Amino acid sequence: MKIKTIFLTVLIFAGILLVQTFVIARIFKDNRRLSDNFATVIKGTEYYRINDSITAARSERILLDNAEIKAYFPEIKSTVEQLDVKLRQLERYSAINSAANYEIATKIEKPHPNPPPNGEGAQNQPVSASPPLGDYSLSLRENASLSLGGLQYTRYHDKWLDFQQAIVADSAYTAIQTRDSIAIVQSWQRPHKFWFVHWGRKRHIQTVTNANPHATITYSIYIEKNR
Repeated sequence: MKIKTIFLTVLIFAGILLVQTFVIARIFKDNRRLSDNFATVIKGTEYYRINDSITAARSERILLDNAEIKAYFPEIKSTVEQLDVKLRQLERYSAINSAANYEIATKIEKPHPNPPPNGEGAQNQPVSASPPLGDYSLSLRENASLSLGGLQYTRYHDKWLDFQQAIVADSAYTAIQTRDSIAIVQSWQRPHKFWFVHWGRKRHIQTVTNANPHATITYSIYIEKNR
């Protein structure tokens, strides 16, 4: 009887110790995760250029649970639900904001009385003068056109696009800036559903959305390294 009691007592203490060890390990792991998240937020995003035509933005991972996403990033929850993906199915989420600037200066050629075949000589030729857009943009409404003497000026602005063009004599100066906000949602789904039961081999899916109504996503690929 004594041996049985001792064995039972040891078993209980071992179980309590095992649970405490698990809880402490979980606390340490969670503290490390929160510390890494804080360091990532403080560090921010690193922007750099690979060569003349490729720019890059490097950021480290922030690891959140479902409750934290709901509390601190409700826009992520909203985007995921709009894509018919449950928050528990979400694996990774990335968001990217981008902007592109174009400045173009061209000469306007008058039509030739006897145009050459194949339109040769009818192309606009670049000029080296700086666009005088800043001289007139402040005096106009957000979206407006101005014609004054030899100047024709047009300005358009919305959330995603800025367009300015000035035509002076035989030269046209154009400045365009486009902006976009891209979200990348990586999730898992079961291919089949019967009532409320989802079954079948789990599939990993990437969905990319862009917010600029003037832009279209033309390519997307999702590759994960097989370890």
